[in-house]
Amino acid sequence: MTRHQLRYFLCAILFTFMLAGCGKDDDDDNATPNLKYLTDGDWTGDAIYLDGVDVTDEILDEQGFDITEYLLVFERDGSYLERYNGQIQAEGKWEFDNSERIIVYDRGTDDEYSIVISKLDQDEFSFVQSGYEFRFRR
Repeated sequence: MTRHQLRYFLCAILFTFMLAGCGKDDDDDNATPNLKYLTDGDWTGDAIYLDGVDVTDEILDEQGFDITEYLLVFERDGSYLERYNGQIQAEGKWEFDNSERIIVYDRGTDDEYSIVISKLDQDEFSFVQSGYEFRFRR
């Protein structure tokens, strides 16, 4: 093989590898950190706070509600699912609002409501609703 043919052969191989690496961009490349954190797995209830005081045990004793049996799932397609003791409690659509500090559930329906995110990272998700802070973990 002549040097000229070898050069074209190497360029053709290199071009082939470059094209193979130019696949569809991963959704993570365009996702904001909050979207990545929120939709990267299930959230399991951890604790409930009221005015900075852990009231998890009180609520369990008085109302029989065990936050550790609550599971939240947010999908990138805008759907959500809430389970308690393995039973579906709610499902529908969600979206961010107010610079991704608020989550609006079921916008435009009679079931619409919002929560205010107080913390969201890869391991913890907390939000405030009706004065209570609900804390979840992965």
